[in-house]
Amino acid sequence: MNRLIKNTGLSLLLISFFLGSCASTYSAYSPGPQVQVGASISFYDELSPYGRWMNYPGYNQVWIPNAGADFRPYYTGGHWVYTDYGWTWMSDYSWGWAAFHYGRWMFDGMYGWMWIPGNEWGPAWVDWRSGGDYYGWAPMGPSSYHMPTSYWAFVPRRYIGSRQINNYYINNSRNTTIINNTTIINNNYGNGRISRGPNVREVERYTGSNVRPVRVANSDRPGAGRIQNNQLQIFRPDASSLNRGDAGRPSRVVNGNNGNINNGNNGNNNNSGRVSREPNYNNGNNNNNNTNNRGGVQPGYDRPSRVPNNNQQQIQQQQIQQQQQQQRIQRDQQIQRDQQIRQQQQMEQQQRAQREQQQQQIRQQQQEQQQQQQRIQREQQMQRDQQMRQQQQQREQQQRAQREQQQQQMRQQQQQQQQMERIQRQQQQQQQQMQRQQQQQQQQSRPSRGGESGGGNGGGSGNGERVRRG
Repeated sequence: MNRLIKNTGLSLLLISFFLGSCASTYSAYSPGPQVQVGASISFYDELSPYGRWMNYPGYNQVWIPNAGADFRPYYTGGHWVYTDYGWTWMSDYSWGWAAFHYGRWMFDGMYGWMWIPGNEWGPAWVDWRSGGDYYGWAPMGPSSYHMPTSYWAFVPRRYIGSRQINNYYINNSRNTTIINNTTIINNNYGNGRISRGPNVREVERYTGSNVRPVRVANSDRPGAGRIQNNQLQIFRPDASSLNRGDAGRPSRVVNGNNGNINNGNNGNNNNSGRVSREPNYNNGNNNNNNTNNRGGVQPGYDRPSRVPNNNQQQIQQQQIQQQQQQQRIQRDQQIQRDQQIRQQQQMEQQQRAQREQQQQQIRQQQQEQQQQQQRIQREQQMQRDQQMRQQQQQREQQQRAQREQQQQQMRQQQQQQQQMERIQRQQQQQQQQMQRQQQQQQQQSRPSRGGESGGGNGGGSGNGERVRRG
């Protein structure tokens, strides 16, 4: 029994340790609920100053932002932040709280990017890819819409968390090659509709730095999100607040087919999660709004028509004109602000490019100067070496010449000495020869004088004989 209790306690301890390690590994919090807004929130009212609503076949009302021809969702004016929901798009636009966290996006060749409203909040409604050295993402479209390859965005993995991620986008001409070498990231939650994106540990390995998750906190008013005290504060109204805001709003949107005003709605919002593109060309008032979306995208996003009486029509028209005028003013102001932001971003980008170019030029100049100094030093060293070799050769030549001169002098001295010795021998020989000749002459002269004297003296012959013997 004790062993059973001991083993059970050990198992529980291991399980708790495993769960704790998993929690620390993914560094994720339990996602909090969307904010409960007491007042009604209407996408129509909140987004009208920043774009235009139109009736698009199959999706009823869609919204087109006034963000410029180069706008792309989840690409322009924003960056990725890792939160307790996963990788979350933090937009620089004041309307980004809605269009990048609710609904879907699709592209039309005539109208450009169009946003289809939805009432389920998410960190970013995108599909993710990974492979090689790249992370990529693309906006989620409606269920039957296929996102073109060119609208995928790819960056090197080490820059996925950069605030200046727009400086590292890969040219979309390479998208097909990259897509063929990457795979979809299946890291979903929320009934498989929301993706957390790249694994944070993998990102840390590629960036070489720790990624600290930011907690998503609810803001009480619409606008651009901001990070403060390790919290991403963003406006997140729930589905009930959005439905209340859109319930009594009359539909007055531009028809995508002919530009007329459509005052009728025909929507059947029985959908779960994704937009179903079913053509709808009926402009009557046939409302079958059984809202069974479970937080998904509403394909119709309808507003019931409200028919005014004759007495109120002029007042409503004046109010509509005033509202439209205010919206135009606000839209113009927002366009100016967005243009200023883009101009400032372009100026900053140009300044960064200029600084990088200047730094590169300075580095190149320094390298060229260093190489030139090295070449000069090498040439000077070569000249010094050559001078030393020449000096050494000159010394060796001088030494050889001196040795040869000394040897020649010694030979001459030897020759002179030998010649003097020969002369001395010759002189000695001549002297000896002269002495012999003198002696012979003396000998020859002596007997003749003795004979002459011996004829008178007999004793003289004896002396003469001694002389000859001698």
